[in-house]
Amino acid sequence: MFSDDKGQASAEFIFITLIALVIIGGLVTIIGSTQDKTQLGDVGGASALGQKIAETVNTVYINGNGYSITMNLSTLNQVLSTTGNLYNITAVISNSSGAGVVSVTTGGSTTSANLIPTKFNGTLTLNNKQVYTVTNVNGTIQVS
Repeated sequence: MFSDDKGQASAEFIFITLIALVIIGGLVTIIGSTQDKTQLGDVGGASALGQKIAETVNTVYINGNGYSITMNLSTLNQVLSTTGNLYNITAVISNSSGAGVVSVTTGGSTTSANLIPTKFNGTLTLNNKQVYTVTNVNGTIQVS
């Protein structure tokens, strides 16, 4: 192969190198695409979890004084996780610029859901491993 006078070995080497580069490039694209889908799934699951929290807070607010709901974020997390990998989220309920908002952060990405109530007992930080009781006390939402 190395002592070819007509340049056949050089052409074969270039052709084999080109094929190897195409295959490696394809593998890199597939791996990157899979990682993007995983990250998108995490953001979607966290967004769904945020919507469930917002639904719970809005339901408590609409039903009036004294109404409460026990919210188990651990169970919700297991139900929403399709891959078996639980979402590692932090949810913050706050009144930013006069509107109630649930902000959910996972893996560096943040999604938010709007709330009907605007009065809370401070800024509330929730994680996905706890059980919380959401209560309406004269129009103010309390989470314990």
